[in-house]
Amino acid sequence: MQQATPTDDIDREMAAMKPVGRGRVVARMLGAIALVLLAPVLILLVAANGVTTSTLALGALSVAIGLMTMVRPPPDGSRRVAWITTTALCLTGVSTFVVTRLLAVPPPQEFHFVEEGRRDASPPWLSRLADERETVLAGLYFSDVLGLIKGRERDHLDQLLRDAYAESSRAWPNAVLIESSSHASRHLEHVPRGGGAVPCIVFLHGFGGQLTAYVRVLHQAFGDRFVIVAPFFDYTGAFWTPRGKAVVSALVTKHLPPEVDRSRIFLVGLSNGATSATAILQDPELSRQFRGFVLVSGIGEVVQPNPGANVLLIAGTDDPRFPLDHIQSTAESLRGSGARVNVETFPADHFLWLSHAREMTAAIDNWLSSQLRE
Repeated sequence: MQQATPTDDIDREMAAMKPVGRGRVVARMLGAIALVLLAPVLILLVAANGVTTSTLALGALSVAIGLMTMVRPPPDGSRRVAWITTTALCLTGVSTFVVTRLLAVPPPQEFHFVEEGRRDASPPWLSRLADERETVLAGLYFSDVLGLIKGRERDHLDQLLRDAYAESSRAWPNAVLIESSSHASRHLEHVPRGGGAVPCIVFLHGFGGQLTAYVRVLHQAFGDRFVIVAPFFDYTGAFWTPRGKAVVSALVTKHLPPEVDRSRIFLVGLSNGATSATAILQDPELSRQFRGFVLVSGIGEVVQPNPGANVLLIAGTDDPRFPLDHIQSTAESLRGSGARVNVETFPADHFLWLSHAREMTAAIDNWLSSQLRE
């Protein structure tokens, strides 16, 4: 019996290796694209949050994609067993994570998701899968990389956000990943217990998208007395655009809950949301829907008078994005157009919504009370 030589072993391995077919080439291309897209997301999440269940699942998904598309399965032996076992374990872990997140009973929330007036609507699947705290901190880290926010300002906001998300139950759904579109008006909604018509606060978010941490500030201060609705738009918070105004208009004319007293609706805007509120208060038609306007850490250009508009401006004395002198000069322009304007300032930077939440909401409460007595 002739004994096998090393050359024979090499010949058998070469024979087992089949030419790479067109399907395999396509699979490798798709796998490469997926890995290129997943890699920066995974890096951002780990850099901002450390190792979490989400990052482990995303890492397992990356490994599975790489093994299935970029690595040729060994023909036989222990290496093939290892390839199959590793791939199966990664896919099992990812599947378990996805099914657990999508089917989990959501934790108690102050707000409910509403789409096109349907209060039993299910949020988009990605917003139920990804954790909002992790998404927000990764977004802040990415903003730092891009140079949008740096140094002490970045560190301050990072600590404020970590504290805000640590003080309550896990946000559900992930508000940052939800947007409204021309065919789907979406918002978060809170209705206080009890009967009768109640006043309403409509909250416009700023750059970065809707944050549950922001709307919880309103709930803590006004949730027992006001309906609170917070429309989604996109990451820009540019409700001043025609599409943004259409989202606000659809909300206040079609999708507010029946408990709202429509003669007592107030628009509250934060940062870019405040810029948007400035544009809306100058819109002859849309401004009629609101009893008053609260602009926090932001303001827009005054181009059209709105005599009789009731406006509260809240600003930080150390806000580099909307300096106090700009706020005060624009307040004078509003007064010159016939609006009734109050200005409240706090020793804070651009993020006073979180750093001075109690003082800010107390000032808003006093102003709202005076408006409701008129």
